[in-house]
Amino acid sequence: MMLQANPDFYKIVVDSIKDYAVFTTDAQGVVTSWSAGAEKVLLYMANEIIGTSADILYTPEDIEQHAPALEMGTALREGKGIDERFHVKKGGKRFWGSGLVFPLFNEAGQHMGFSKIMRNISDEEQAQANLREEQELAQTIVSTYNESVVILNSQLEVVNATPEFIRFFSLNKTDITGKLLFEILDGGVNLAELRAVLDEIVKEHRFHHDYEVSFEHPQRGARSLLVKPRRIYQPPNLLFSLEFADQTDDRAIMQEKDIFISVASHEIRTPVSVIKAYGQLLDRELQEAKPIIKKAVDKINEQSNFLNSLISALLDTSKITTGKLLLDKEVFNLCSLVKEQVESFGLTVAHHKIILQNEADSMVLADRVRTGSVVTNLLSNAVKYSPKANEVMVSVDVSEMEVKVSVQDFGLGIPQQDQHKLFQRFGRTESIKKTRIPGTGLGLHLAAEIIKMQGGTINFITEVGQGSTFYFTLPLYDK
Repeated sequence: MMLQANPDFYKIVVDSIKDYAVFTTDAQGVVTSWSAGAEKVLLYMANEIIGTSADILYTPEDIEQHAPALEMGTALREGKGIDERFHVKKGGKRFWGSGLVFPLFNEAGQHMGFSKIMRNISDEEQAQANLREEQELAQTIVSTYNESVVILNSQLEVVNATPEFIRFFSLNKTDITGKLLFEILDGGVNLAELRAVLDEIVKEHRFHHDYEVSFEHPQRGARSLLVKPRRIYQPPNLLFSLEFADQTDDRAIMQEKDIFISVASHEIRTPVSVIKAYGQLLDRELQEAKPIIKKAVDKINEQSNFLNSLISALLDTSKITTGKLLLDKEVFNLCSLVKEQVESFGLTVAHHKIILQNEADSMVLADRVRTGSVVTNLLSNAVKYSPKANEVMVSVDVSEMEVKVSVQDFGLGIPQQDQHKLFQRFGRTESIKKTRIPGTGLGLHLAAEIIKMQGGTINFITEVGQGSTFYFTLPLYDK
């Protein structure tokens, strides 16, 4: 028996095609057979649709335009009809279907009906649309950047890149689109470091952290690259950008800036000291002067003191950056120091009561003067940033290995988005900048660096509208 004479064979073949709807109709378009694939694509079971007009699979608009009849007429005239339009599956949901219609004839050559093969290409169309959208978005992004930026998908394939990226890595733009990033960066960049960075970025979704990788420039030698990832699309259609910035020169500029700050601060200190001295002289000599004169002299002295504090902070910041800040360490009782600072600082504030609620003797090996300045800074901030409160709570707690000094206020608190700036140099938060509260953004930075240099830690707990507790720890002195 020949295979083509066995109708069961054809049924097995047709039913094995699961992703395509295969069915037949009579000459009037009534369904006469229905494959397993048709059940999957169109959701009708065979016993639900056989004997029903295939018009049920078309949209009302297409039926009104006689699309089913026109499609069958084309198939009869030309031997096949191409069908690509919206169709309707069971339940009324539309989808974009693509298929072919063929006329069927009996052995005598008489027309019997039609066969149709159809597939749902909605997902494919959507994928193509997403791809086009990603490509258009990537092109828009790179057209706005002057920096060295490449856009990658989740497979780390290059979607687009800026001219500066092409120039920086000496690439040919026509050769990189669609290729893996590691295929095109075959020299210069430390690929092991970059792989580790990208692995962390993609797997842990760390798209707003900056990373460093080393780079050997062909003319300029060893360089340090700052890699800045930013997410554009969420998974599963992940799309993200990488900006590469050579920060070697920036570091040199920062060093020059620190030198300038140091020199300028030294040079400014002398005239400021002279102004302060004359201000104090005026204060003594004008005891009987008019109130407006006295007020002016007080302002001169007040601003001179502020300038001196600022100059000291700038000098210390410069020394920390260049590694030249020296500590004069000695063994002393930290609790006694805190108590002294609380008492002396309390005399300078009128609207807040500084309460030392817990005292625990604790010997440490540290710089007494600079540690005292840290305590004073925390007290000053607590008062400054709790203008509507009237108390600041201080405690000294000792554990087995360290002592912890805490300063709690009941003031503004710090919003989540601003917290990362607190210990940065000049790191004033956006919420504080909007207030009239003065500051330079150096105090907490210096406090943090001084504590770290002495083997301690510094941190905070905060709640917006409820206040903040800043605390630092130092190791207990081990005799």
